[in-house]
Amino acid sequence: MGYTFGMENEKRKFFRHPIKVPIQLTRVENNSAESVRAEDLSQGGLAFFWPESIAEGTHLQLSIPIEKQLFQMNAHVTHSQKDSDTGLFKTGVCFEDSVSSFRAKLAEEIIQIRQYREKMSLLRGHPFSEEEAAKVWIDRNAENFEKTMGSAS
Repeated sequence: MGYTFGMENEKRKFFRHPIKVPIQLTRVENNSAESVRAEDLSQGGLAFFWPESIAEGTHLQLSIPIEKQLFQMNAHVTHSQKDSDTGLFKTGVCFEDSVSSFRAKLAEEIIQIRQYREKMSLLRGHPFSEEEAAKVWIDRNAENFEKTMGSAS
């Protein structure tokens, strides 16, 4: 039996990182795939806006393409509420197992390293290499990553 991360607990356990990256979701029951943009990501789940309500409990497979990698995660819908500002449904999903949770954490780290690299390139006025950014980021955050992953199991 895999790990299930409840949305209420997820809000308290995991910090949500706002991200605007494309994701693909596939509804497991009918294998239909569609693309959308993520709003935020945490180790426990993900949120996005969708044109229609998706029933709570619907099983999804999410894919986040980052550079040349594709991170796939199994999830289920925990809520889908209409947003009055956009007219879309803010949909939250919860990862269904520890492997999906780990993949989400890796995707999140890669996104943060990319953002750090862009910020440092602007601040320095010249390109900051991916290798430099990754080394600095890992040196500063490896202990936190380890602690976070330890709490997920």
